[in-house]
Amino acid sequence: MKWAIQRGLVSGGKAEAYWREVGLGEVSARAYPYAEASTGLLLTCWIGWTACVERYFDGPTAPAPRELLALGESLASGDEPLRVRDPLAAALAYLWQDTSRLMPPHWRRHLAVNLAGYLHACAAESQEHDSDSRRVGIDDFFEQRRLTVGSYVYCDLVELSVGFAVPDGLYRSEVFRRMRQVWNDLTSLVNDLASVPKELAAGDMRHNLVLLIHQQEAIPLARASHQVAARIEALAGTFTALKEQLEAEACRQELSTRDREGVRRCTEAMEAFIAGEQRWHELSARYTRAASEPLDSHAVKGL
Repeated sequence: MKWAIQRGLVSGGKAEAYWREVGLGEVSARAYPYAEASTGLLLTCWIGWTACVERYFDGPTAPAPRELLALGESLASGDEPLRVRDPLAAALAYLWQDTSRLMPPHWRRHLAVNLAGYLHACAAESQEHDSDSRRVGIDDFFEQRRLTVGSYVYCDLVELSVGFAVPDGLYRSEVFRRMRQVWNDLTSLVNDLASVPKELAAGDMRHNLVLLIHQQEAIPLARASHQVAARIEALAGTFTALKEQLEAEACRQELSTRDREGVRRCTEAMEAFIAGEQRWHELSARYTRAASEPLDSHAVKGL
């Protein structure tokens, strides 16, 4: 919280009260439980930054943050970070400098590409904020959400949290690509179940799968929630199967014993992130449980 205030990302009594309610430190501790103390502080700043990015774009009138987008592009291109003055861009430059020294070049490339994709997707989505939710199909929903929710960035930060970078060849394998995609969908849907009352009150029917199903299929919220819970359970089973496939791929690529152990720690940390996210949603004052169905009846099984 102090970091966000010092960086000019949060100002005013109402804004500060909001961020205290969110409890960024608790979010980070639950999402990245294996991180050492100093790394945990850095991860908390990353979570706070992404939350500020999302709040910036949360509305139909947010202008495109040119410096922030340009900085993301320069990082993805492998160029030296641009000199920037915009608070969001300056905070990213600070985080990049502090983070990049801790991890190897191939990990930095992955994070930079995912950051740039995340920022451009958020900017594009904000320009479409007023469009009719009925125009978004379920497949389109997942395709858009995978980029705008920031989970690919969070997944890269899982590696930072355990102090191990997945070897480049394994990272680029089809099984790990699929595993990250399934993990992304899981984190999104856990959030959707928890945030139904908040987003329903805001009239945001497009960015929550429960509300999208409720509206497009004209069924009660409870039934839509059960459909999403069933998707979560199926994805959890897929994730578990992919873990086994990833171990086989690591052997096929002849990774060292040390690297295979590092990969195992990463997949365990990915599971811990989802469990921690769900627990935070259950306890956070930011979310209220749907009146028709308590959140903990939709616990993620199999992880």
